[in-house]
Amino acid sequence: MNTNDIREHLLSNAPWVDRSKTVDTVKAGDATREVRTVGVGWIASIGNLRKAVDLGCELFITHEPTYWHHYDPPDDPIRAVEPGLTKRKFLEETGLVVYRCHDVWDSWPEIGIGGSWVEWLGLADGAVKGDDPWHTLCKIKPVTLREFARRMAEKIAPLGEDSVSVIGDPERIVSRPAVGVGYGGPDKDMVDLGADVLVVCYDGATYWQVRERLAELGAAVICVEHGTSESPGMINLAKYLHETFLELTTHYLDEHPETWTVMSKARAAADAGSDR
Repeated sequence: MNTNDIREHLLSNAPWVDRSKTVDTVKAGDATREVRTVGVGWIASIGNLRKAVDLGCELFITHEPTYWHHYDPPDDPIRAVEPGLTKRKFLEETGLVVYRCHDVWDSWPEIGIGGSWVEWLGLADGAVKGDDPWHTLCKIKPVTLREFARRMAEKIAPLGEDSVSVIGDPERIVSRPAVGVGYGGPDKDMVDLGADVLVVCYDGATYWQVRERLAELGAAVICVEHGTSESPGMINLAKYLHETFLELTTHYLDEHPETWTVMSKARAAADAGSDR
């Protein structure tokens, strides 16, 4: 088995992908090289690539670009300067194959990027609208926004993010969260369907363009990092490959910078007071 075999399997089961335009291509290495061990991760960070080689992987599958550009053009000058230079030399020296699985896994039903995030947050049982692979409207028992945000923070802690950012009255009661991943909303479409709190990502929901506007629409907004929302899907991709190709050894790798938050003393004291 080689990378081309794995890529063909995934594409053949993803009729939504336009093969002539997809970014799901091999980014480095020989796609005909025999593959026995695969590393899977959200991003092709140098840490993930090094870990993959340490584990004996012939292939690393990434969801996001290798060189920080959506299309990863081979003539991009970023490859000739740091940190791109180190990454390029490492891949050339090791022969590690890098394949991007983005368009396929973004819309893969249930265990793809969108469905995995809803499941990870513990909201799948209450999903009432999930036709769009990136937007899911859910129904929960009424709870304060503060408590709902705390639940979200607890859920994402194992993914390397220690907090969520919240816009809205902490004591507001919410019961219809809408969840999105990466750049993909949710937005006004979910508010129009009755969502009262939107779980969005910083990359796709800039403050003045998106979050402030959603707040004026009357929605509370909870924000997390792009990678946080999509890592559960890549965990499931590693599981899927292992279960589909029994001869493969797969490893989920999560070597990338974690985000952490420092709160002012006044705000920390106020939040502590709200617990009493």
